Amino acid sequence: MVIEVPRSLLQKTQNNFPMELLYLGIVMIIIFMIFIIMSILFFARIRKRLIRLQTAMMTPGKEGIPLPVDIRRSDEIGQLEESFNQMVHQLSDSRYREREEEQLRKRLIAGLSHDLRTPLTVIRGHMHALHKEALSEQGDRSLHRMEAKMEDLGGLIDNMLSYNLLTSGKYTLKLEEKDMLRIVRETAAAWYPVWEKDQFDIDIDLPEEPLIWYIDEQGMRRILDNLFQNVNRHAAGGKYIGITTQEIHGETAVVIQDRGPGMQPNSDTKGTGLGLSIVDLLIREMGLRKRVDSSDTGVRTYIYSGKGNREIPNR
Repeated sequence: MVIEVPRSLLQKTQNNFPMELLYLGIVMIIIFMIFIIMSILFFARIRKRLIRLQTAMMTPGKEGIPLPVDIRRSDEIGQLEESFNQMVHQLSDSRYREREEEQLRKRLIAGLSHDLRTPLTVIRGHMHALHKEALSEQGDRSLHRMEAKMEDLGGLIDNMLSYNLLTSGKYTLKLEEKDMLRIVRETAAAWYPVWEKDQFDIDIDLPEEPLIWYIDEQGMRRILDNLFQNVNRHAAGGKYIGITTQEIHGETAVVIQDRGPGMQPNSDTKGTGLGLSIVDLLIREMGLRKRVDSSDTGVRTYIYSGKGNREIPNR
């Protein structure tokens, strides 16, 4: 079989080269555009998944812990989502264990406080009966020391109960307009015999005009008692207690000052810390503010009205 092809078809003309170059350019542009579109779609899907994961991280659940995300693919981002879900589950388990331990601690404190009151009452009764007996001078001194320690133990039990109620949100505050300086004077007067016995230099300089704050009187007396007890326990070496007022942040602050060694991280007289914890909790619940300046020459504690409280102008 013989096929005859015209010679004109076999001859290559010079005019076809520009057209072929144009066609090649168009094909390359089309391929490049397809690549750009596929890249944009690919990265848009990745960005969408990352934004979804970021939103899940920044959106807390009802307990303040982010919620797990749905894993749709088992690629690198899917592994990241799985790691995030594991972290969420670990946080949830930790929060649950913390809540269980907190409830156990509160029940333990409440039970101990209640169970300790009965033997304390019995011991106090027998100590009171010993006062009627003829004791030697040494025995009388020992009895008074035991009574002082029993009072300290009773105060510790009261602090445990108060701390338990405050952390549980069951401590009821009766906020009223009260003269803060009157409460300070009356509370300091109750501590006068203790300070005089320990030979403290007592410096109380309070203005005559009242300072009206919106506070719970019983809670404020507990705050002052704990602060005074802290001075008597940790700053007794300075033999000084100062109570005055000072302007701070445009408000009148009650200042309690001692000349002890300042706040030491390691101290032989270090207690449980419940007293100061109760002070901080009560101050927060009343909407007040507290500032502590500590140095080698002593500690100055400022209590003043904050934004959550309102200082009533003198009438």
